[in-house]
Amino acid sequence: MTPRGITLYAAMSVDGYLADVEGGVGWLEPFETAAEGDDGGYSAFFETVDCLVMGSVTYELVLGFGEWPYGDTPTYVFTGRTLPAATEAVQFVDRPVGGFAPELRREYDHVWLVGGAALARSFLRADQVDRLRLSFVPVLLGEGIPLFSGGYDGRELKLIDVTTRDSGIVEHQYEVASEA
Repeated sequence: MTPRGITLYAAMSVDGYLADVEGGVGWLEPFETAAEGDDGGYSAFFETVDCLVMGSVTYELVLGFGEWPYGDTPTYVFTGRTLPAATEAVQFVDRPVGGFAPELRREYDHVWLVGGAALARSFLRADQVDRLRLSFVPVLLGEGIPLFSGGYDGRELKLIDVTTRDSGIVEHQYEVASEA
């Protein structure tokens, strides 16, 4: 079944960090090649996505990897700054999440909320996340940029699936209950 709605899909350390204190994700590299031929379900997930949203810091991080990895998939970057567009598919948004997310829902079936942490919290605060797909990487960073650091109302989660990879990565998938 193809997911619908907005999915926050992210990799994080077991202690909850998306990136190290300098915003780096180099600590993920050993796990990207740990299981040859196993992309952790990324390809299957990406096939279901018809739109991406990300913050400007995540966008600049992705730009630093070289070739744009998302092809012509429509991508919205939340920023108040002027940035170069990686492709014609990239558009920049300087609006509140609460007003823009309903437009995304009307136009697209499955939106991937790529990150980063501040944008994820904005989507949670606006009650605009339907699913969490969190890959816990077997590393303790001790400090860094946390995915969840508050600033939104609590929600109940319904566990949908847990997958353990040969690399030691454990992926949890949850449905997010709407605010009461």
